[in-house]
Amino acid sequence: MLLPMLLLNLSLWATPQQADETALEGCRRCDHRGVVDCKSHKGELFELEQQIDFCSVAAACPDCAGALLVPCSRCDGGPETAIMVKRRAEVAKWAQKPHHLEIYLERELTHMETQHLVLVSDVEKLRDGKKKITGHILLHRVARDGEQSAQLLDRHFSVSKKDYRSRMMLWFWNDQKSHQKVMEHFLGSGSAGDFKWLGKNPRFSVNCDDNNFQLQAPGLHSLGVHNAIHMLISNMHSEIWIGDMGGGWFDSGAAHWYEEKIFNRVGNYCIDELTFEADYAKGLWRAALRKYLDAPIDAAILPQLLRQQTGAMMPRDHALAWSFWDWLVSNHPTTLSPILKGLKKREAERDLFKLHLKMNLRQAEDAWRKWVHETYPRKEPKRRK
Repeated sequence: MLLPMLLLNLSLWATPQQADETALEGCRRCDHRGVVDCKSHKGELFELEQQIDFCSVAAACPDCAGALLVPCSRCDGGPETAIMVKRRAEVAKWAQKPHHLEIYLERELTHMETQHLVLVSDVEKLRDGKKKITGHILLHRVARDGEQSAQLLDRHFSVSKKDYRSRMMLWFWNDQKSHQKVMEHFLGSGSAGDFKWLGKNPRFSVNCDDNNFQLQAPGLHSLGVHNAIHMLISNMHSEIWIGDMGGGWFDSGAAHWYEEKIFNRVGNYCIDELTFEADYAKGLWRAALRKYLDAPIDAAILPQLLRQQTGAMMPRDHALAWSFWDWLVSNHPTTLSPILKGLKKREAERDLFKLHLKMNLRQAEDAWRKWVHETYPRKEPKRRK
């Protein structure tokens, strides 16, 4: 009943004078806004909360009810008062409907939404280097960077909300029990590791405390962004995952490209039955690939690379797919959307390249390798971690 009561109190506070916005001029204390920022959300958290559509933790704030704004105590209001009232109403309406995972698990969860993503977690604490952060902060970081990647992808593919069939769902669990329960019910799998359902209603689930992640925030952060791209590609235009149709180069290349764009390195590989530590060139690929592609190679690379499924690609194949995708997005971004549509229709790359790139496979490989030689460094520069 907390949110409805807050709205009731606000409606009493907002007098008919509010209808005349010129009469609500605020004061010097609030910079003539009529409102001030809620002190319950500070620093990184305040910035993160501003970058999402809705957050269950923010919605439960007893001071601002998710609006991140509270009335100025020294004036009767100002030009941003109406914005605050409207936002509180929007958040209250969203918060009244429990998340379907809360209904299924019969407990409250942290959940939030962006334009492209819906994220859920029950994690309380994670390690972030020498510090600890909450699962709430981790979810926000994945939401921020996943949404940034999604917005960039939308520009590259010239798509909008209508080109997707649903939001992408990412679930982060504190233990194997919760992960296993939702895996069996919502993803139809008994896999113990992280797992994603692609195509229709894409969803991803991970036990954050398994042997691979051990509640380490950085790895889970990049994992979430990487898999968000897999899901977006699978849901764009039509609900089909191309990774098991011989389009692994495009599927993995895109996921690696946006991950590298955000984190300056690659740390995630989607390889079936992975029995070794995948770490090609320590996730810093440009110099290593320039050296590899500059060396004499007996056979062309693309004919073999373009036939592989995502899960069957080895670490160097993932790097090569990322690099070829890097060449495409850097030089021929308008071809990305039609090539993806063609791959979802099982059209051969040789036909797609001829139609959209005006090249055959040999010409495309020569152009890509020449571009790598001219643009990739001989030695990797130092980068932030």
